[in-house]
Amino acid sequence: MSHDIQNSAVQWFVKLRSPDVSSSDRHSHAEWLSSAAGNQPAYDAVCKEWSDLEGLDNWARSELGQLNLSSNTQGRRKVSQWATGLAMAATIILGVVLWPVFSDQDQYYQTVKSEQRLVTLDDGSRLHLNTASAVAVSFESELREVILSKGEGVFDVEHDSTRPFVVRAGATSIIALGTRFSVQHRGLDEIEVTVLEGRVAVVPANISPAGVIEYYADGSGKLVDKVKSLPKSLILGVDQQVVVGGKGHAKEIQRVNAANEVAWLEGKLVFNSTPLRDVVKELSRYVPGQIRVEKDVPNHPVTGIIQIRSAETMLGLLAQVVPVTPVKQSSSVTILHAVPTQQPGG
Repeated sequence: MSHDIQNSAVQWFVKLRSPDVSSSDRHSHAEWLSSAAGNQPAYDAVCKEWSDLEGLDNWARSELGQLNLSSNTQGRRKVSQWATGLAMAATIILGVVLWPVFSDQDQYYQTVKSEQRLVTLDDGSRLHLNTASAVAVSFESELREVILSKGEGVFDVEHDSTRPFVVRAGATSIIALGTRFSVQHRGLDEIEVTVLEGRVAVVPANISPAGVIEYYADGSGKLVDKVKSLPKSLILGVDQQVVVGGKGHAKEIQRVNAANEVAWLEGKLVFNSTPLRDVVKELSRYVPGQIRVEKDVPNHPVTGIIQIRSAETMLGLLAQVVPVTPVKQSSSVTILHAVPTQQPGG
């Protein structure tokens, strides 16, 4: 990744959170994201780095006065080149580095691992953040925008025909059409979108939300036809789900039980013939430390409901469903071993 792309990503990150950001700026940002292969990963890295830098604001208070473009940070607290770039860029453009309030209109919310959070936004919409998630919220006169930089969220959107509600994740925009839906960052830069109520348009980030929303006012069927004429765009309805890859390529739309997909809202996880290792990966999202499966353990299918509790409790329930034995290797690592097969006559 070139130094120029990194600098541009940092500048866009700060610009989009400055008081004078406009709809034109956001459109230019979307065009920049799609103009070169390395731009989207660079911007995602800035968002992720910022969300991971807990306590940066306190450090910034004491250190920003000493930072300038010609000096380096030798002898100071070690931070990544992204953090240094963010601090410098914010010093130049805004004069401060103080999250969450870059402007009066922007807000930032995050959860740590095993934490969940419900936020009511300024328009009455509700945001349910799942474990280890981060969003930036920016409401303007013409657009309501949420950038999901990591994790997962469920969005209960209040209808406003004059201001589209858009969730941006990776290279994808999810445009609400009076609805309730979830968006999750998955591995390999994949974005998963699931609809619980209403409809959403799933489009590349460089497509204008206003160009989609303008057809929705009368609720006619023309909306679907028009949106489908846009490149790589999709309309999802209730109990439909799609996964979009890092390059914006959407997989086939799947029919799912949307309520089960977001059962974490009710403190439970629902599995239906789910491979054991996928189950363990999901459980690991909700507990401190790590859960690992020994190589010799078969990838048993798991069906059932597991309440989100401590790792010990959840793994105890899992061990009642499939033949595994949880063994605590250390305070932060638990290993699942296969239950020994009893020998005949033993």
